[in-house]
Amino acid sequence: MITRRFATLLFLVVPMAVQAQPKIPRGGVLIPELDRPQSQSIKGLKEMLKQVGFEERKHIIFEIRDAKGDRAGLEPAAKELVAKKTEVIFTTGTRATRAAKAATRDLPIVFIHPGDPIRLGLAKSLEGSGANLTGVGAFASQTTEKRMGILKDLLPGLRQIHVFFDSNDPFGRENFEIAKAAAGKLRLEIVEHGVKSSDELKASVGQLESAMNEAFFHMPDDLVESEADFIFETIRKKRLPSMFNEDFWAIKGAMAAYGPNYYEMGRQAARLVEAILKGRKPETLPIQRANKFDLTLNYRTANFIGVNLSQEMLKKADRVIR
Repeated sequence: MITRRFATLLFLVVPMAVQAQPKIPRGGVLIPELDRPQSQSIKGLKEMLKQVGFEERKHIIFEIRDAKGDRAGLEPAAKELVAKKTEVIFTTGTRATRAAKAATRDLPIVFIHPGDPIRLGLAKSLEGSGANLTGVGAFASQTTEKRMGILKDLLPGLRQIHVFFDSNDPFGRENFEIAKAAAGKLRLEIVEHGVKSSDELKASVGQLESAMNEAFFHMPDDLVESEADFIFETIRKKRLPSMFNEDFWAIKGAMAAYGPNYYEMGRQAARLVEAILKGRKPETLPIQRANKFDLTLNYRTANFIGVNLSQEMLKKADRVIR
């Protein structure tokens, strides 16, 4: 009798307990490819969300879509995340953010971006996007003068810098003008290399000459970055120092890099995701600026090309690759 009553009670209680369980929210993640910036930003996102009470698989489920370098794959991936009815979509970079923005006008989007999201049209102002997205921007062009100044500190004899950019891209031209203005303030001569294709880029890089008072200075540019491995190999042979805008590039072979800490940007984005999961509208959440920038020096590259990095600069670096 007791067993039968217990079974009946269990039959009634279990469904009620199942029904009482809160729904676990789903967070979408859309990335162009899983390079170091993306992996670090996702790591920061997840760890900060765990700290504020949204532990993965317990309090939030992540739906990750990696386009693996296929630009055409971002649009269908974004639509998948919308179909999954995720509560929020986290994106990295311009293309992923635009793909998510095109896929939904309702679901909140939280982005991180190395550049200026206002200039790129992702948001109307720092106060808010006026739409369903918010995020964290590093405003890379605004750190150009500081990055160039660091390069000059690394190379006291520096006189001339070479800047390559996609001349078909209006943002490429604009970035060059920003670099030109910074060079003028630092009394450096800037050499303009506007190119229209990978072949033209390779030919132009190949014509650079070895000179220890010159350097390759990188401004964000898709065409240039698509040929980074070729650039590293060529300027290494020519013993030209180089300064890039993210630690990722110094790890791959640039002599130096100064740029945003993507792990910290992911943590900043997590606080925006938290606010949205707790009921805030993305349009009420101001765009944030990246709060940490790192200097990374590749000692091996510097040593190979004959640049003597001072102990003072090595101590200032956040990371030294030996």
